[in-house]
Amino acid sequence: MIHRLGPAVLALVALTTPALVASQPAAAAGRDVRVSAPGRFSPDGDGVKDDLRITVRLAQASRVRLEIGPAGARTIDRRVDLGRLSKGTHTWTWNGRNQSGTMVADRAYRITARTDDGATAVDRVQVDTSFAPRLAARTYGAAPGTPARVYPRTRVVRDAVDLDAWTTETKVDSLELVIRDRRGRVVRRDDVDRRIAPGSPVAAYSDGRGRRVPWFALRAGRPLPSGRYTAVVTGRDLAGNRGHSKPLPIWVSRERLEWREVSTTVSPQASAINPCTWQSANGCADHPPCGEVVASATQPGGLSYRSAPCTPADPLRAQAAVGTHALEVPAATGVRGLDAVRVAFTGAATTAGEPDVGRLTVLSRAGDGVVDATSGQSPWVERPLWGEGIVGDDVVAHHAPAAVWSYTTTGTDSVDIASFTVDVRYLAVAD
Repeated sequence: MIHRLGPAVLALVALTTPALVASQPAAAAGRDVRVSAPGRFSPDGDGVKDDLRITVRLAQASRVRLEIGPAGARTIDRRVDLGRLSKGTHTWTWNGRNQSGTMVADRAYRITARTDDGATAVDRVQVDTSFAPRLAARTYGAAPGTPARVYPRTRVVRDAVDLDAWTTETKVDSLELVIRDRRGRVVRRDDVDRRIAPGSPVAAYSDGRGRRVPWFALRAGRPLPSGRYTAVVTGRDLAGNRGHSKPLPIWVSRERLEWREVSTTVSPQASAINPCTWQSANGCADHPPCGEVVASATQPGGLSYRSAPCTPADPLRAQAAVGTHALEVPAATGVRGLDAVRVAFTGAATTAGEPDVGRLTVLSRAGDGVVDATSGQSPWVERPLWGEGIVGDDVVAHHAPAAVWSYTTTGTDSVDIASFTVDVRYLAVAD
């Protein structure tokens, strides 16, 4: 299986990469010899493209030797002496095995033809014996393994579960999403063989083939029976390999969703977080701002955001003080996360009478909400940054859907914030 390989780097695929071969245009050739082969083959014994037919063309009679080895490496897996061949076209078939008879690994290979007079020609092929499409659905902060949910009886919105189907291969023979009920009957079938365009919902997974399919769990406009359903992506690649994704469980609920709006007041100290513990971005906190965020001397539970110049000067560090804050909303877990967030704040310049101000930023995937003041309120901000929750891994912890915002001072400004009031809007199961 090809993993995001362009033609220029195909020759560098590691030996563990499955076998698809993008042959380079017309084999590089010496004056007297040319070699060519189909771009890919799949020596897995399924009767489809199990052998590779290598063609050698000679301008004059000569002895010819073939060498086959990993592209980008100097090792040789298979050597073949074709003997002395007449002028013209000749073929030899490779079964995908090395000199000792062992099947080679999936990856790109270099085929080199050499003649006695020193002429050489090279082509490339990829061995591809597997096809593994993928399927995912957001679970909005629910524990790993929790079935995705859809609420087709909801009236306030037309609810759907978004199913992201994809493969890393850039060309396939077929790619299909199939949803079945608990008895195995097909209730939905979709062709998902589409080129993944930059910016599309599934571009975060791959630049190969696939698309997002919203499933409303409706048939002829009526909700499907509640219960467990299973989705899977199946298909076949151009090397003839068939494969399917891991089955994805979906729960069709008999419950309905309703809108909720909740307001919570928190202190800056209680809501402060280290953003590097919530994300796995490389280089997080490598160049912290030169200012500091410390406990307020005048506001219980408050924080003082004190910007300061860098000493010595450091072009990689900002003359600023930045505090990041978050409020998790467990009630939004497992449904649709947070729809929108609004944050109000109360504070004052650290030194009374000074015109110092700071900036409140409510972080979003659709455009941040910004307020420059010591006290104020942001507009409603949709698609909040961590509003879908965070799936934990070895680097970051698991988190429920959350509102996240920051307060920043720059230059020599210093502001004390006493409190934040966070309004959140989300869909929840109706009581």
